[in-house]
Amino acid sequence: MRVRTASPPRHSTRDQLLAKGREIVLRSGFQGLTVREVAAAAGANLGSFVYHFGTRERFLRELIEEWYAPLMSRITDVAGGEGRPLERLRGGILQLVEYGRAQHGFLGRLLMAAAAGEPAVREFASTLFGRHPLVLVGLIAEAQADGSIVREQPLQVLMFLLGSAGLPLLLANAWHGPPLFDKSTSAALARFACDPGPIEQRLDWAIRGLAPRGP
Repeated sequence: MRVRTASPPRHSTRDQLLAKGREIVLRSGFQGLTVREVAAAAGANLGSFVYHFGTRERFLRELIEEWYAPLMSRITDVAGGEGRPLERLRGGILQLVEYGRAQHGFLGRLLMAAAAGEPAVREFASTLFGRHPLVLVGLIAEAQADGSIVREQPLQVLMFLLGSAGLPLLLANAWHGPPLFDKSTSAALARFACDPGPIEQRLDWAIRGLAPRGP
């Protein structure tokens, strides 16, 4: 009896275009992406690109959404899971920071494109607060309601927590210029900014600092 081996998965032209688009963004940034280059890299013609996406702006919007969707899914899953609100809040922030750590190349390009005024990126940024930050703010409100953290403005609390846990990571990965420090200093700063252990330690310090004080 002849055993049939499974065929490798076949990727659609649309998938190929998105995959090659991400590669180009990582290499050249959003501003360096052209329709012709994406189509050529995917082995497709311009007609296929137009059929699947229509325009460069729509392509970039879908590229960003495809990159962002797993993050939103992770945070939503944590927020709707078991445990006290403060535990779920901590887990949601760690998911956010870990995704940024794993996807730092694309995230850095995204930030640079936003600063440069790339329309699709600016459009995405304008909708961002209604996405995962809103979920995290909801968890902060729940944690305040059960007395786990101080009753300050939830958005202010979120900024404090993200500033402690994620801002050093963001700054470390967003810089694409020449080194600012000597090698040993840069290595130490990168380790504290980007390694999971120091990130969790900073977040736990921040959470403890938000505990309500007694009368």
